[in-house]
Amino acid sequence: MWTVALIINTYNQLDYLARVLTAVSGQSARPDEVLLADDGSGEETARLFANWLSGGRIKGAHVWQQHQGFRRARILNKAIACSGTDYIVFLDGDTVPHPEFVADHRRVSREGLFIQGHRALLKQKGAASFGRNGFARDRRRALLNCQIQGLKHAFRWPRPSLRMRPDLRGIRGCNLGIWRRDLLRVNGYNEAFVGWGREDSELALRLMNAGVKRLDVRGWALCYHLWHAPASREGLQANDDLLGRAQAEGLTRCEMGIDQHVGRKS
Repeated sequence: MWTVALIINTYNQLDYLARVLTAVSGQSARPDEVLLADDGSGEETARLFANWLSGGRIKGAHVWQQHQGFRRARILNKAIACSGTDYIVFLDGDTVPHPEFVADHRRVSREGLFIQGHRALLKQKGAASFGRNGFARDRRRALLNCQIQGLKHAFRWPRPSLRMRPDLRGIRGCNLGIWRRDLLRVNGYNEAFVGWGREDSELALRLMNAGVKRLDVRGWALCYHLWHAPASREGLQANDDLLGRAQAEGLTRCEMGIDQHVGRKS
């Protein structure tokens, strides 16, 4: 049986991360390892994750870098480099996974494909408690209080909708499943992306340019994004330009990628 890592990226969202880790503990099929990709959080985050790992039921590692602005691409590459599994599922540290999240990614994964799942959005009031009191209870309360947007992504369907897509619409790194060898093939995330936005789309584009097809999954592999204030869009134009270059040139590999970290200690 091939192995699965869950990579959770975070930066100073201690309360949200605690809820995500609780949900990971409640998975029907646990990942083989959990890597926390930490973009420079303080000691409290390290202690939280260490305490969670001390339960001993899942192995993992805290992969940390000094915070020098939004460098999500770089910390994700460092975490990928530390992983020893065949397949990697990416989850944001403010996004609570459904109890079948990891199991569903296992069920729908296929050779030659990467998986794009979807999310429901918790509004500000609903996000205050979601993930603290048990999944079914919290979802029911959020629904009754009209605190979930994207209801089609709020419930797990008896059978998923699976659709091959060649476009970038709806690409989000909070719910991606990718074979590790395919990530290495395209040199992982492009670390030229600094600041919020487009790093996931550019990775997906290079994967598709390299012949790895996108499988869009709806109804399974659900997750629930907790409201937070929007990140700064200060660097978005530069990131749009990088994405445009990858599109125009049909790039499959990036220059500043995971090869800087493979074989090195985190």
